[in-house]
Amino acid sequence: MAKYTELQTRKLISSYGGVGSIIETVEGALIIKDFDKWKYFYLIEKGKIEVQENENINDDRLLNRLKFYFPELNQIVKVPANYSAFYNTSLPKLKDHIIDAEYFPKWMYCSKCNSFKHIDDWYKGWKNVFHSKEINKINDSFTPPKCYKCYQTAKKNKEKRKYYPLEQVRFILIAPNGNIKDLPWNYWTNLSREKDENGQQIIVFNKACCNKQDLKYLRSDTFSDFSGVRIQCKNPDCKTKGKQVSLAGLLGLRVPDFDKNGEIKIISDNEGNPVLDIKGREQKIFFKPVIRTSNSVYYPLITNSLYLPTAIIKKEIKEKIKTLYHDAELSVEKIQEKINTGNIKLSISEINEIVNPEKQDFIKEVDYRLKEYNYLITNKSPDDKDLVFEQETSELLGDFGIKKLLKIDRLKLTSVQTGFSRQEPIDKDLFADNSMDDFIRVSKEAVKAKYTSSKGNATKLLPGIESFGEGIFIDFDLDKISDWYNEQSLNKDFAKRIETIRNNGENSEYRASEEKTKMFSNLKYLSKFIFIHTFSHILIKELEFLTGYSASSISERLYVNEDDMQGVLIYTMAGAEGSFGGLVSQSNPERFIKILESALARAKDCASDPICYNSEGQGIGGLNLAACYSCSLLPETSCEEFNSYLDRALLIDKKYGFYNEL
Repeated sequence: MAKYTELQTRKLISSYGGVGSIIETVEGALIIKDFDKWKYFYLIEKGKIEVQENENINDDRLLNRLKFYFPELNQIVKVPANYSAFYNTSLPKLKDHIIDAEYFPKWMYCSKCNSFKHIDDWYKGWKNVFHSKEINKINDSFTPPKCYKCYQTAKKNKEKRKYYPLEQVRFILIAPNGNIKDLPWNYWTNLSREKDENGQQIIVFNKACCNKQDLKYLRSDTFSDFSGVRIQCKNPDCKTKGKQVSLAGLLGLRVPDFDKNGEIKIISDNEGNPVLDIKGREQKIFFKPVIRTSNSVYYPLITNSLYLPTAIIKKEIKEKIKTLYHDAELSVEKIQEKINTGNIKLSISEINEIVNPEKQDFIKEVDYRLKEYNYLITNKSPDDKDLVFEQETSELLGDFGIKKLLKIDRLKLTSVQTGFSRQEPIDKDLFADNSMDDFIRVSKEAVKAKYTSSKGNATKLLPGIESFGEGIFIDFDLDKISDWYNEQSLNKDFAKRIETIRNNGENSEYRASEEKTKMFSNLKYLSKFIFIHTFSHILIKELEFLTGYSASSISERLYVNEDDMQGVLIYTMAGAEGSFGGLVSQSNPERFIKILESALARAKDCASDPICYNSEGQGIGGLNLAACYSCSLLPETSCEEFNSYLDRALLIDKKYGFYNEL
């Protein structure tokens, strides 16, 4: 049934796509396999494909960071481009540069005859009725999957239309340990709804209703909800006698995961101790029925890195240095003399790092970004094609608390997917600082991340993508932010707003990362973060209004820590609106100031006021106050914080806003 389908590379490492995700295509819904099972990476591992220089991602800073939890990692390889051949769109341009996926969900029904079967059964039936000795012709004719029953009837009656495509069922099961599977539809007509020891209703699937099932997927013209979808077995010898069982209440039920002894599996930590829920009870593994397009199906763990110029040492040079050190037993100084010829100029420390690689310590996300932040505020634009920037100067910028404004004409962002979770998202730092072999409590539930490779953390390769774009970097004046906070912290209304967000965060059922926990304990830090994050959002919204670029094509990268980092990068990537000079042209000081003035004026006029402005908690965990889609919220792809930690009152309130005098 294999057939080639072209997918955009950016969809394979993104907030909605990647290993373990369900991709909707014209051929049907597909689930992306572990990357080491892709033909491309499989052949690399076996040594049958050599990674070319232009297929390798050279970012030693990112590679060294990832080695903390992938100790065998030695290479980040670009996701194959997956282009179609120009002469035949059903074939790939490069036959080995293939990403592997499979149909999922695997249960499908015919909208004409209502027959309901697993794809394997559909395929067996198709082979029996499609008379051909060539397996390729059978596969091509079946893709996308078609109803063999309707084909056989149409052929017998000599009808013009013979092919009736199958539709995949919309409902699947996901578990907190990252597993995903089809609902056992062959047991649906014989299921029972019971209650567990806590009085919560669960679905228990018994054995199949009969040995020769003839299932039908029936949809009502009267009822549009789940009660209008029914499963029926039409086998005349079935003990259900044609009983129709509806899907009513499906999404509110839980499906237990049983072990070999018929007991519900218990969530345990690495030491075998049961993980307890908020009431101190053993937490058990239950699958949750969801619609396949639900957000809870897939939460990728993606590590992003802004490229910083460093000495890029080619692979063959590294191997030569290792050979001279280990085999020839030359000193580092002697190696330097031999290697440093022509354009190669390596320092003693760089050679030492190659021959004596030390185990990397865990680097928190905020510390990793600090290096990017310090580079941008302390360096001039390097002689490097992948990072080009220029400082814009204007005395008027200081009135807005801006210390430095950079026009970044060219930047490169590398993204690598290390894992994913289901049901609940996992914070990057919680994921990186904990073993992925263990469950992590992120809310009242405990979830477990899955690796993108079946080899786990022993993989030697990881897939990545390089995105090129442009942006505007804004560095705020720390002294002005500190003076503002020290002055306004005495204001009761201001203090109440910050306390409200802090209390909502601490009482939220979602577990905060170490950095967010630190932020809740330091109200000055929390105020700075909310101020800069909200500033970023209203600026992106204004760019959408004034320049016509959609907010979904612009993203933010926050640079905020407790003491010495207070900036934000607003950027767009190649192919998006405004990516060919349109965004950086807005960094002209005069134009930028007009945009800021307009953004602040618009922030005062929300269509949902006064309800929005006087909110006591909106969004996830009540972590927003004056922020809604009419004023401050952005598309999910644009915001790093899931549209949380926002309050425009901190910017524009007449009594305590940072810009109250403006």
